[in-house]
Amino acid sequence: MDSGIDRRVLILQEELARVRREFESALDDVPPARLHVAPPGAWTPAQVVWHLAKVERGVARLIERLDAEIGPMATVPPGPSAKKVMQVLDAFPFHDRTRKLMAPEPTRPPATVDLVAERARWSDSRAQLFSASGQAGPRLSLIRHPHPFFGSFDGWQWILMIARHEERHLMQLREVVAAAV
Repeated sequence: MDSGIDRRVLILQEELARVRREFESALDDVPPARLHVAPPGAWTPAQVVWHLAKVERGVARLIERLDAEIGPMATVPPGPSAKKVMQVLDAFPFHDRTRKLMAPEPTRPPATVDLVAERARWSDSRAQLFSASGQAGPRLSLIRHPHPFFGSFDGWQWILMIARHEERHLMQLREVVAAAV
């Protein structure tokens, strides 16, 4: 069945779905008493979900906005091949937890988080990202915006960044839960 969505976008969406399933499974395994507990200087599991939803919604809106600015006669470069699209962030240390990255102020969670509401918002942000990426398709090659730590990313990188960002925070979630024992 042909969905009409660029094959590379589908590959990225499958990766996003895989990582989300892994994260949600780990989150479901956190004892309820630990969902709002973290060691000093760390975020609680609930705060991590708030942050992930905020970042993903921001990336979805970024793609929507920048895609809308692309003129109808724009020449779209080929972008990464389907075989290479999963490698567009290989040069960046997303999984290096020895380097602490300070989230930009607007993406830092509040002290108290309603986890049920945030999980719903997180789910909505995923639907918005899937819609935006599917609509943009090959024009993702024309989208460029600076990442706060790693320089300018194109649209392909921004989408995969969400998966790598969730993986980084999945590692954080596991660290926080282990420390709370």
